[in-house]
Amino acid sequence: MAAFLALISSLMWGTADFFGGFVSKKIPASKVLVLSYPVGLLFLLIYAVMLPGEITLNALFIGSLAGVVGILAMGSLYLALAIGPMGVMSPVTAACSTLVPITMGLIVGEKLSWIAWLGISFAIMSVVLVSMETSPTGGKLVVSGKGLLLAIFSGLLIGTFLSLVGLAASDNGMWPLVFARLMSSILVIGYFVYKKSENFRSGYDSNLFALVILSGALDATANAVFVLATFDGYLSIAAVIASLYPAATVILATAFLKEKLTGIQFLGIGLAFFSAGILSLV
Repeated sequence: MAAFLALISSLMWGTADFFGGFVSKKIPASKVLVLSYPVGLLFLLIYAVMLPGEITLNALFIGSLAGVVGILAMGSLYLALAIGPMGVMSPVTAACSTLVPITMGLIVGEKLSWIAWLGISFAIMSVVLVSMETSPTGGKLVVSGKGLLLAIFSGLLIGTFLSLVGLAASDNGMWPLVFARLMSSILVIGYFVYKKSENFRSGYDSNLFALVILSGALDATANAVFVLATFDGYLSIAAVIASLYPAATVILATAFLKEKLTGIQFLGIGLAFFSAGILSLV
């Protein structure tokens, strides 16, 4: 069940990232986050009330720290996706995001079997294969150095965020996520108010507005589903499966942005789901 929940969270994250990255190509990322994060907070409050959980100082501390890390991670990710191409930036971010939770899981005493390591290896390999994109003319793809650095930085921060919320006590339920999203919302709103030159309404139309709302709802739900996965299994394995979200982003980018998939990328997507199947056996 843990592996299945982690896979669901990865699909939700990939879809949310596609919507957020797409809108960030049209308007500044800060305008996306200042709306999507409060929307996500509303959903997480609903989940926290629906599921049993205790509000403690530990939940407040971990959640607040995760919130600071999370908003920096998403801001960097949206900037990287806006620079593009999505089919490269998203997988690079995902590959980097696996490093911190695996390390943290080993530190806290998680003992992984050879099957688990095999699945993890396939998962990381799949992310690399999915990222092997060529230019529209079939030549070598030119990737922005700035975008690549942002993607790596975002991945390490996402891994830190997953580790923080994944190691929170199960007795706290969804409340660490609520405090994390509350802190992130406060920070992004504060930044937006500070940048007085930006007009919130400019650049938005009804379609972009709807995509941002959907992105915020999906991202928050993915966080909640991921935490449920960590309650029922290893943090390291759940994080690796969740890191397969580029498959959804790349598929959507192919369907709606006409970014062409190569044979290697199709192989990577297939390997991603194969690795998830292996990890579900652990």
